[in-house]
Amino acid sequence: MKRPKKFDCVKFKYELQDKLLKDSGAKDLREYAQYANALAQKSALHRNKSD
Repeated sequence: MKRPKKFDCVKFKYELQDKLLKDSGAKDLREYAQYANALAQKSALHRNKSD
């Protein structure tokens, strides 16, 4: 017996990607990559090589 879906992972993924693209204001892939890299540098998950 299948339980009804409570959370659609694929839909959530696409919504996050769409929001990031809109927030970035990027006009092309290069600008989006720069935005994503800057965001990653600020992340608590980012570590320097010296850590």
